[in-house]
Amino acid sequence: MESILVFTFWATISFIVYTWLFYMLGLYLLSKIVKVFKTSNYFMVETPNHLTPQLPFVSVIVAAYNEEKVIARRIENLLEQDYPKERIEIIVASDGSTDRTVEIAKKYESQGVIVLDFKTNRGKASVHNDSVDVAKGDVLLFTDAETVFEKDFIINGIKWLANSKYGCGAGELEFYYKDEIGKSESMYWKIEKKMRYWEFLVEILPFASGGCFFIRKELYERIPPYSDIDNVLTLKTIAKGYKIFYAKDAKASDVAVNSSASFYKKRVRTTLRSFGDMVRCLPELFKKRKFTILWVLFSHRILRWLTGFFMGVVFLVNLLLVNKGLLYVTLFICQLVFYFFVLLGWYGEYKDRKSLIYKCGKIAFSFLLANLASSIGIIQLLRGSRILVWKND
Repeated sequence: MESILVFTFWATISFIVYTWLFYMLGLYLLSKIVKVFKTSNYFMVETPNHLTPQLPFVSVIVAAYNEEKVIARRIENLLEQDYPKERIEIIVASDGSTDRTVEIAKKYESQGVIVLDFKTNRGKASVHNDSVDVAKGDVLLFTDAETVFEKDFIINGIKWLANSKYGCGAGELEFYYKDEIGKSESMYWKIEKKMRYWEFLVEILPFASGGCFFIRKELYERIPPYSDIDNVLTLKTIAKGYKIFYAKDAKASDVAVNSSASFYKKRVRTTLRSFGDMVRCLPELFKKRKFTILWVLFSHRILRWLTGFFMGVVFLVNLLLVNKGLLYVTLFICQLVFYFFVLLGWYGEYKDRKSLIYKCGKIAFSFLLANLASSIGIIQLLRGSRILVWKND
């Protein structure tokens, strides 16, 4: 029995260390090797510096639910893009909004904006599917109502599709925060972006941001109502033999969550949808022998989503082994210290504490909260839960 506990303890720790340290370190080193070979022209990661003579026609699709506070800013931001006006159309698709979203959006119809007023709240996936049926563009660009593009976003993103090996991709999305929870999300996202860029450099990237997502229209497939475009279409595009691009110079921004409740709900929702979408795509990727991508998905996503379960196993098994030597006592104390900081973070947030120790605690608290939310999302998925309609938090 003791040997089983010891094996379980160290195997679980190995998964955590591999996921949060070794995989990232390996990606970083591999990206450096690629840059060396790129410099020597032995291996080339192509960077497009030109566009085709005829710029592709782009359909920008904004799915919106009760976005009266930001929809005007979003439309004006798109109208200000440094892209030929005759080569772009803006589609605002209301998912059964009950506020003034449609009314405000229709004020821009004289400037060519197309407003789709769907009366029933069915969910973003259904809205995307129906919007694509209307879109005339060669390239589809999906974005959110709260996202903001730099003026050269489209021109800098679209150039990657001049290379026929890329089927879809995204720009660089930045989150701005107002508090420590938002700061934690932003910090996590900065790490995530670095990993995605390293994966892109070695041409094994299977992810793209849904708030600034480009895809060739001929590659679009109607997705189930419980799915997201950036989860499903990236993997289906890879299965068809294309690669995913990451346009670092195509800048976009959004606002990070501003409360623990919103952070928790977002992580549950993201895991529930993303994990389910990814699992449904695995057989197709395996059939197409995309084994490297499967390894990336396992290392970058699956093990991360399982970290909450791993943390629980490590704590419980360590408790059973605490009388087996100084090493296990030390590791258990380290865990207790971490959870003490978690409690400080929760208390500091409740009391709005500003000291450094409470800020560190908030980071520990948000890390645990994120992994708890991921675990809950997986449990809900296994119980058959699906998210169809979506609401603003």
